[in-house]
Amino acid sequence: MKLAIICIGDELLKGSTLNTNLAYMGSRLLEAGIQPVFSAEVPDSSEGIMHALEQAFKHADWVITSGGLGPTADDVTKEYIARFLGYRLEENGDVAVSIVQYWKERHDGDEMPTRVLNQSLVPENADVLRNRFGTAPGLVIRTGEDHPRFPNKNVVMLPGPPGELEPMFSASVLPLLKKEAEPRIYSKCFLVCGTGESDVEERMLPIIDRNPGLSTAYCASAQYVKLFLKSASCDALGKAMREVKSVFGHELLSDRVESLPEEVLRLLRENGDTLATAESCTGGLIAKMITDIPGASDVYLGSVVSYANTIKESMLGVESKTLADHGAVSPETAREMVQGIARRFQVSAAVATTGIAGPDGGTPEKPVGLVYAGIVYHDRCEVFELHLHRSRQQIRDRAACEVLNRLRLMILGKL
Repeated sequence: MKLAIICIGDELLKGSTLNTNLAYMGSRLLEAGIQPVFSAEVPDSSEGIMHALEQAFKHADWVITSGGLGPTADDVTKEYIARFLGYRLEENGDVAVSIVQYWKERHDGDEMPTRVLNQSLVPENADVLRNRFGTAPGLVIRTGEDHPRFPNKNVVMLPGPPGELEPMFSASVLPLLKKEAEPRIYSKCFLVCGTGESDVEERMLPIIDRNPGLSTAYCASAQYVKLFLKSASCDALGKAMREVKSVFGHELLSDRVESLPEEVLRLLRENGDTLATAESCTGGLIAKMITDIPGASDVYLGSVVSYANTIKESMLGVESKTLADHGAVSPETAREMVQGIARRFQVSAAVATTGIAGPDGGTPEKPVGLVYAGIVYHDRCEVFELHLHRSRQQIRDRAACEVLNRLRLMILGKL
């Protein structure tokens, strides 16, 4: 299978909207062992869309588009692709009924604009993909072997809003692509915490040498490095997986989770623990990461964002003498912050951060990127010094992830 992705929308080229759809689809495809051979971002114009399709068809037999399926005047993807392939648009009664029903459920008594029903026009012979979170359906066109210009090509059209595209891609498109992929490729994605992309690649080299036909890919983020394995042999992939588990051990997140905060919550839940957070330089980011996980409330009790020293004192019990003698960014303050939040919320696990995220405020003694993290787990209290780099947001992201990973390791007894 050779696959191309075309992301359509003026807003993508103006920079007013970040193209998260390409990142999402590329990541999910890689997990399934499918790597796109071509991608493009094009405006909402006949020339842009048709030229991109011409180029995509030179490289691929499957093309996925995102954007331009809504009811407004600039939603032209469906019309231009149908015209390009020589297909008529026809009203689909089932789609029209679902659009009306969706509108009525969300617009109490308001009359639906007639233009919304434009979304019920679909190219002849196209398959419809249900949209559970919007009115624009996804569409699949297969040209067949008798098409005069583009035989045996497949076009999948998806809506642009990520909240609509992502569930449709996961529920309908990925299963279709996996079924069509020949020969079958077996793949596995590991999440490696606490180390960098270069280190993961270096440690993978002997495994690659011992497993001919194994291909790997790496994708780094603040939380972890995604390590992708791919092989045409199920047995070969299984052997490589066992070696990866042996080499990386407790650096790997559980197969049952998709993120570091989810893993921390899982471990706390299994051990009957509760968690609270006290944050200064991370400004509530750790709390957000935790509460982004559905069901976190059975483990996570709450947070104090103690940006000002007066809040560190009044809410967390940090001694004024500690602040005067050592400063807010110090191991002593981090220790008193984490002990204070654990005491105040009566939890068995707690974390705290205090540091200098920048871009200003650093000194030779305490430079930008210096962060102290306090962690309490039952009767243990540890403070860690971190030296982080890059932008303010990257320092905050990295600090939050370092703290959660070290808490994970403490729970596992590996720290």
